[in-house]
Amino acid sequence: MAGWSLSPVLFADQVEQDLVEMQRNIVIDLVQEITIHAPIDSGNYMADNIVSIGSEDYSVNTKLDILGTETRSAARAALTDLKPFSTVFVQNNSAYGEVIEFGGYPSGPSVKITPDGYSRMAPKGVYGISFIAVTEKWT
Repeated sequence: MAGWSLSPVLFADQVEQDLVEMQRNIVIDLVQEITIHAPIDSGNYMADNIVSIGSEDYSVNTKLDILGTETRSAARAALTDLKPFSTVFVQNNSAYGEVIEFGGYPSGPSVKITPDGYSRMAPKGVYGISFIAVTEKWT
C-alpha cells in the first residue's frame, strides 16, 4: 500500500517558510531592478517606489533618494511581517510615474526627454523592464 513515509504536517511549516523567503527575495530583486532603471533628477521618483502587503499604499513620499539605498531599505522593512500566501504590491505614486513608464511628457524632445516623450534616463520605462528582468531570473 502506497503512502507517506512522513506526514506532510511535519514539513508544512518549512514549506511555508520557504515560500515566504522566496517571495521576499523576488520582491527585493524587483525593487533592486527598479532602483537600477529609475531615472534620477531630484530623487523624488526613486523615493516614491513603495512596497506594501495586503493592499495598495497610495501615499506619496516627500523624501528624496538619489542612490536608491533608502528605497531598498524601506522595501526590506515592509517585508518583515510577510506571511505565507500574502499579496505584495510594489508601486510608484509619483505624479509623473505613469509618464516615466509609458512616455508622453508633454513638452516634447529636449535634453531630458526623447521625441516619444520618455525620460532619456529611462527610455523604455522602469517597471516593465524590471519585471522582465526578475521574471527571467526566477523562471
